[in-house]
Amino acid sequence: MDYNITDKIDEVKYLSQENTPYYRTIMRFFFNKYEQAEYWLYKEDIYAGISEYFDNYTMEELERNLEFLVQNSSLTRLQDTENISNLNDWMFRNYRYQMTDKAVIVERMTIELEELEVKVTSLEPRLFERISLLIKKLVNVNNMDENNIYEVWTDLISDFKNLNEQYQDFLKKFHEAKTEELLQSEAFLEFKSSMINYINNFISSYIKASTDIKNSILNIDSSKVEYMMDSLISHQKKAPKISPEFDFDKLRRVNYGKWKSLEKWFINSNGLSEGERLLEATQKIIAKIYKYASSLIELHGNMINRKEDYIHIIKLFDSMKNIEDANKLSSVIFGVIKPRHFKGASAINTDSLIPSYGVDTIEIPVNSNVREYKVKNEVTPIVDKTKEKQEILKRQIEIDRQNKEKVRNLIKDGVIDLTGEIKLDTFERRYVLSLIQKYQNKLTKESEYGYSYEIEKKDGFCTINSSDGKFLMSARTIKIEGDDIG
Repeated sequence: MDYNITDKIDEVKYLSQENTPYYRTIMRFFFNKYEQAEYWLYKEDIYAGISEYFDNYTMEELERNLEFLVQNSSLTRLQDTENISNLNDWMFRNYRYQMTDKAVIVERMTIELEELEVKVTSLEPRLFERISLLIKKLVNVNNMDENNIYEVWTDLISDFKNLNEQYQDFLKKFHEAKTEELLQSEAFLEFKSSMINYINNFISSYIKASTDIKNSILNIDSSKVEYMMDSLISHQKKAPKISPEFDFDKLRRVNYGKWKSLEKWFINSNGLSEGERLLEATQKIIAKIYKYASSLIELHGNMINRKEDYIHIIKLFDSMKNIEDANKLSSVIFGVIKPRHFKGASAINTDSLIPSYGVDTIEIPVNSNVREYKVKNEVTPIVDKTKEKQEILKRQIEIDRQNKEKVRNLIKDGVIDLTGEIKLDTFERRYVLSLIQKYQNKLTKESEYGYSYEIEKKDGFCTINSSDGKFLMSARTIKIEGDDIG
């Protein structure tokens, strides 16, 4: 791994900013001019070229956008000193702007990303023939000069890269949801045969060329590979554009890695080669095409048979003597014309999948909402429930008395001690915790029995044992003031 992968790439910052629409328009304008060999541009030229795309866009906004792009290395600028006639021109700095080399690459990348959705994936069978011819030339690499080796190597790697990209994109398309929908549509039947022939042609080209390619690769031993790598490095060193700090060791590793990838694509001693995997994948695609096509043909045939059924049904309707008999036949064939749906809880207590004929019938009385047929409410006399109310009140009074007695027993010498380990029932615990909660809200009088109280925190903790578990809190004492404290 190269340590440079941890560095920031400032040249791509303009692609994800708040003002990205302005930055991208400016950079695309520069790129279009760059392709026309116009490298240096004045801000007036830039403004004239992009202002029509934005409403109320000012020169000041353009200058701020250009400053951002310059600071992030997307543009370089140079002050125009040739056309200065007075001090004003010098003070206001008439700059010319140019794209950096990295910015040109980034803009090309954005164009490729924009065209990715409309990119047509295809398979080019002739790539195998060209790769076979190029590798055959490298068998005699020791007798070739550096320039010839470099040309053959460049063409070979270019074709190999195209082969990889094409078949990977093609296979990826066959695993997308849109392609699955297309394969299941009747429109697919029209070009099924041409698609299969297209894939078979590609497979045939691979099978024909793969044997020659494998034999050629096997005839290029390690010494020839080393000679080829040395020749490529030597050719690159002679190029005048190579900078003094260029990493030739890295270039050698990259070239060697490309050659090993080419070998593994056609020859792999540890399992299937990439080419053999390609054969398997394309065969699965053809099998999938045949499967969907068979299903569609079968469905299409069923539709034809269904027409015969429709003709028979029409004849049945034609044979009916009157409209009542036709209505009865319609209810059998098409079901109820105007069904009414009722929603409610099912009385069937089972999740099993059982036949509908095995379910017992259920009678559900339904009352009409029509006023004329609405069921009248039955008038019932008022029942005297005085005794029940008195019993309920008596029980509640007794519960309140018991609870107050519990509170009195909880208070010892005017204090509720909440230190160490104590035992409280549910009511006592809730009462104590309610006092603590009210005290935190600045309330010093509880509402149930009218006691005034103060809480003092102590060191340590208090463990409250109840029937429903243990409660741990910081230790404290609650001082109660009242006339009827036991």
